[in-house]
Amino acid sequence: MNWTEYREQLTKNLDGLSSERKLDFAIEICEKLLPDYKAFYNEYKWGDLDSLADGLVLCKQNANGLDTDVKSIEKNTPDTADFGQVSGSLALNSATVISETLNFILDNKNERILDIGCFSYDTVFFKIGESNPNLSDDEIEKESELESEINWQLEKTKYVA
Repeated sequence: MNWTEYREQLTKNLDGLSSERKLDFAIEICEKLLPDYKAFYNEYKWGDLDSLADGLVLCKQNANGLDTDVKSIEKNTPDTADFGQVSGSLALNSATVISETLNFILDNKNERILDIGCFSYDTVFFKIGESNPNLSDDEIEKESELESEINWQLEKTKYVA
């Protein structure tokens, strides 16, 4: 499945989900990507891992109505212009999905969940490209790790009546 097909199917799947299921999906992605921020933090000694971990805790608690503050996470989101390595992009994705999840709790915008899924897709895409630099984008889209990510996301967001 290519990028366009993936995005269209994820959009359709999300349209049928409750806010709670969307939030659960987002939180799972946050948990999956947080280790990438930790690796970046350990390598560059930049950012605030505790801020992101606290943000994830808030995501989980906010399902119960607590107030949130995304400024701390946004402050600790790396700029890829400053960190050109793939690890900077992975850390950016990790921080952004937590920030977007907190924002989703505040505004319930479906686009945020779609973006969260896409950041997770991009993370897998970047990792494949990093470990196999001779692959084209089309070849990366056919790699089993990316297919597994797509299948996982679409299964998690599949509407069950």
